[in-house]
Amino acid sequence: MPRTTRNFQPRAVQRVGRLRLLFWSFVVFVLLLLLRLGQLQLVRGEHYTRLANDQQTQKIAVAPQRGRMVDRNGQELAVDLPQFYTVRVDPKKLSQGQYLCQELAAMTNRPAWHYMKRLQSRTLPFYLEWRLTEEQKRHLEGCGIGGISLEQNTGRFYPYDYATAQLLGYTDVDGRGISGLEMYCDSVLQGLKGWEMRSKSASGRTILDPFNQSLSPKHGGTVRLAIDIVAQEVLYQELEAAICSTRSEWIGGLLMDPKSGEILSMVSLPSYDPMRPELSDPASHKLRPLTDLIEPGSVFKIVAASAALDKDVAGLNDVFYCENGRYQIGPKILRDAHPYGMLSFADVMAHSSNIGTAKIAERTGARELFRYAMRYGFGSMTGVEFPGEASGFLRPYDQWRDIGRANVAIGQGVSVTMLQIALAYSAIANDGILMEPRLILGLTTPQGDYYANPPREVRRVIEPETARSMQQILAKAVREGTGKAAAFDSTIEIAGKTGTAQIPNLESGGYYADRYVASFIGFLPAYNARRVLIICAYNPEGAYYGAQVAAPIFSTVLKRLAPADMVRDSWREADASFVSIPSYDHASGDDGDGATAVSTASLTTPLLNIAKAAPAPRPRVTTQPNEVPDVRGLALRKAVSQLTQRGIHCAKTGSGRVIYQSLEPGSPIAPNSICYFTASLGEESDSTRTDSLDSGQPPAGEQ
Repeated sequence: MPRTTRNFQPRAVQRVGRLRLLFWSFVVFVLLLLLRLGQLQLVRGEHYTRLANDQQTQKIAVAPQRGRMVDRNGQELAVDLPQFYTVRVDPKKLSQGQYLCQELAAMTNRPAWHYMKRLQSRTLPFYLEWRLTEEQKRHLEGCGIGGISLEQNTGRFYPYDYATAQLLGYTDVDGRGISGLEMYCDSVLQGLKGWEMRSKSASGRTILDPFNQSLSPKHGGTVRLAIDIVAQEVLYQELEAAICSTRSEWIGGLLMDPKSGEILSMVSLPSYDPMRPELSDPASHKLRPLTDLIEPGSVFKIVAASAALDKDVAGLNDVFYCENGRYQIGPKILRDAHPYGMLSFADVMAHSSNIGTAKIAERTGARELFRYAMRYGFGSMTGVEFPGEASGFLRPYDQWRDIGRANVAIGQGVSVTMLQIALAYSAIANDGILMEPRLILGLTTPQGDYYANPPREVRRVIEPETARSMQQILAKAVREGTGKAAAFDSTIEIAGKTGTAQIPNLESGGYYADRYVASFIGFLPAYNARRVLIICAYNPEGAYYGAQVAAPIFSTVLKRLAPADMVRDSWREADASFVSIPSYDHASGDDGDGATAVSTASLTTPLLNIAKAAPAPRPRVTTQPNEVPDVRGLALRKAVSQLTQRGIHCAKTGSGRVIYQSLEPGSPIAPNSICYFTASLGEESDSTRTDSLDSGQPPAGEQ
């Protein structure tokens, strides 16, 4: 039987096989690892690099600093300062939430439930408070409350707080304008955001790396207002005293330059704290000279008077019988506050006779009365740079009846704003030319570009001769009539008009028997005026006539402003000869002897020279090429040429020869300088009407 052999492998051979298997397995693993590494590095390298950067770095937005608002002289009215701290909350780590709310309430005078409500909201805000001071911040840090962080931020600061609150408005936590000029100029003031890349630590905290990419923000631009902060403060202080003494519901004032349309100050009270606007009554946020409508009363009588003079249906020497205070128009009775007999045209205005004004309106006619009211700007918005301006209300003349025409003539049944009244009187003070109101003189964008807002004429409302006749009439109203309380300086003649209007009852119709709007508006000097001021007190207690309430405030404000008013240096007495306007006995038209008070000769005396002479010549100032030239007294074209040659931008008002320039002659020329100057209207140019009422065009609002 054959011998069998066994298949025998030594252990060494087995080890070699295992080593080979291990080697090839390692080779395959390395190859797979290299393939994976190649895929990660070469194929998807950019993707994973981006993911890593997202985890390790963070793009942080850098907010710009909000721009400034300054007054006409460069005084800061609103500015961002790094003075506040924001309380930010981490909902996951917050502890002692109720205690935090109580501490914040104690520091800010807000109720604790205000913060509790924010904490309990489904959309929890990342911040609870954003106007903590340095002292409040240190106090809160010492409380040991977890889950909060305190970060310094810039906050809006208003140096003149209550005096400018309604005009400037305020901003929210994100620096956006909420009301007033802050909202109107928000696109300029906000600026352009920047960004920067920051590295993140393992704990999630960001680390500023100066070598990372970044884009610097562009800070907000600067808005230069027409406001004079000295006039704003004075007007606010006087109105604050007046609202306490008269106990009015509200009181407002507006001061402007009639030749340029610049609003120098505008205030209404009650006001509010712009740093804490939520703590005040929302009604106190309104800038009432622009947003609230009132019936103007007797200050509206200039429309009927100037229309009659301009259309030549009445003259200064015409006499009107005022029915001894009681005049029946259809079924209605029109009354005067005092019984008058024969009054001249001027005395009708000086003594504010309703009946005399109604008879003037009868001569003028409803259509012309409506046309002139529209030309003065009543019934439409003025276009001032401010949100929320009211347009007023003026019914079409074909809806008036006889009593309706009389009511409109005396300022009833018409709704206007204080600004509209101020502009109408400014047109009279400016020789019949209505200017566009301006709150903003110019602005600088975040990119550094400067845009000026020069004066603009809207239209000629009345002829220059009519305007100067009205100046005489309104000067007499202050000198001899109801506006005597407005005078404060015997060397400066003031022109103006009082107004006392009943407040309409919007619920039951008609008018309240014991609620009034007391007003006074005037300009000074009476000829070649530089200032127009209107004062309105809504529902004062006790005395309620405009002569008793508003005229004294007018006098006090301008008396305080007179020493500091640079423009007063340019005031000069007019050289023109004004005829004396005849007076009449108010009751019967007879003097004590029973003779007629006015002779036939005085009734037929023509109005002589009512042209306004150029100001007195003054010595010329010799200047160097790098200084502002003296262009006063030069023809308009030559003045513009001299200023332009020296790199000065020009903004002019009027025509003829220059009588006023804003830049002081001889002062150094600053970059982007703008010189505002006024030219006088000569007699030849006055006779040419640029926008005639008889042009054949239908009046505004007429079909």
